[in-house]
Order: sequence, then C-alpha cells, then structure tokens
Amino acid sequence: MTNRINNLKTVWAVIILLALIILTRGHGLDTIIHLPDFTLPALFIAGVYLRHWMVPTLLIVVAIAVDNYAIVYQGISANCITPAYSVLPIAYLFMYLGGRYVDSLNIDSFQQLLRVAIVLIIATSAEWLLATVSYYAFTSASWAGFGAYALKWAPIEMGYVFYWMIAVTTVFTLNYRYSFIPYFSTHKSH
Repeated sequence: MTNRINNLKTVWAVIILLALIILTRGHGLDTIIHLPDFTLPALFIAGVYLRHWMVPTLLIVVAIAVDNYAIVYQGISANCITPAYSVLPIAYLFMYLGGRYVDSLNIDSFQQLLRVAIVLIIATSAEWLLATVSYYAFTSASWAGFGAYALKWAPIEMGYVFYWMIAVTTVFTLNYRYSFIPYFSTHKSH
C-alpha cells in the first residue's frame, strides 16, 4: 500500500512539474503574468525527489515539444534552434544530477541551506555554460562577444532559476513545518 501511495504522489508531482513547464515555457500565462521558464527548477526538483531516470527524460521531451509548438504554431523565433540545441538535453541533465546531491529542499539548518545553494549554483552554472558555449560553438556568433554576453546574461538567466528555487524551497520548508499541503508533506506525525 505504501508503494502505491508513493507512486501516486510521484505521478501527481510529475504532473505539477509538467504543468509548470508547459505554462511557463509555452508562454501560456503571458497575457496574465510573465513567469520565467520552470524547466531547470523542475529538473533540479526531480533530481532531489524523483530519482527514476524516466522523470528527467519526460521533462526534457516535454520542454522540447513545447519549444517546437511555440515555434511552429505561435510564431516564436527559431533563432536558438541550431545544432547547439541538440546539446541542450545534456546541459539540462546537469540540473537533474545536481538535484541528486541534495537530500531535501526542506531547509532545517544553515548547513542545509548552504549545501542546497552551493549545489544549485554549480548545477545552474554548468548548465548555463554548456548551453551557451555550445550555441557559440555551433553558430556564427562571434567568440569576441562571449565575455560581454556572459557578464550581461548569466546573472539574469541563472537568476530566474534561483528565484524559482527560493520560492519552491520556501514552500517545501513551510509545508514540512505546517503541513498546509498534507498530501505532499514529509513531516512525520508523532
């Protein structure tokens, strides 16, 4: 029975992650509010809690499908669709693998906060660097502009991941303490 409950929680967690990817990556909420893409935080969360290899595979496939839909049906620019795009799933795996080094997003000590922050910074930096370097390597973008691009866009693009993770970690920590979403609480009853 416990495995069935855990499997059901996993299915719901994956559905929530997929919905957030589709809504934020596909610009489905842009008429109401613009939220940054949730793909990278979803992969990090999956690494922490959803350790089966099929989960990041599904998240990445859906992200690619959303990109394809946005380009084909919504008229979004295909500028980023170059041979470098084939490296993106590998770059995304840095987020998933980084999440595997974290035991929980429930922050119960400064040491836990530091661990999550350091792993998140390393994973996000590795993902951003691989994705950006591959774009420069496979396109006609001038390497002379790489440094200026990195200084301008790395803090912004990586900042979006950190904003999401601050929100997610806050929810996980508060839910652990107060069980306001009991279905997903990991708090042990006495």
